Amino acid sequence: MKKMLDFLKLLYELVIFAFYLLRILIGVVAKYGKLSEKTAFFGVGVIVVAGVLAVVSLEATSTNSFCLSCHPYFEEEYYQSVHGQNDVSCADCHIPHDDIVDYAKVKLMGLKEAWIYFTEPHPESREDWYKNYKTKWEELAYEHNLKEETCLECHGEDGEYYYMNVKLDDIYIHKNLKVEEKGLSCFDCHYNFVHGILEWKGEVNE
Repeated sequence: MKKMLDFLKLLYELVIFAFYLLRILIGVVAKYGKLSEKTAFFGVGVIVVAGVLAVVSLEATSTNSFCLSCHPYFEEEYYQSVHGQNDVSCADCHIPHDDIVDYAKVKLMGLKEAWIYFTEPHPESREDWYKNYKTKWEELAYEHNLKEETCLECHGEDGEYYYMNVKLDDIYIHKNLKVEEKGLSCFDCHYNFVHGILEWKGEVNE
């Protein structure tokens, strides 16, 4: 909760800063400019300030600190995970980068999640998350903003960490498990790779 309040305080301070900046600009034009110049400058100033605030807000809401302010029960296991230790952020997996429509959808869904956070019950601990919320919320994540294509951006054939080159005890584990022949998706095996230090479902059938 404290992180969320700190974030809201930062946004408030940015708005105040933009307001005073706009006032200064208006004052300069009002003193030295003509009426048409004043009107045009005012319009441009409003657009610029609104744009700056929008960009700052979008970037700020894509940081780990923002995500973990509402999901603190993920913090410990996230930073213990391979992704957390290699600076893969929450946004890298949960926010689309190449499709502006999907990006906008996820950001708008974030507004809905913020509303839920402040108006409905939410997990108070890691144990509470697993017991009462995990199944429903992860189903929503897989449905809306967590796709195999996202994994393959880094782990596909053209990615930096191609999954077929991954070794376990000197064995190419994905090749050995015949994941391509079986048509397995990333999530068939790695469903809890970040958000769960849980018991696994079982071994992949040979």
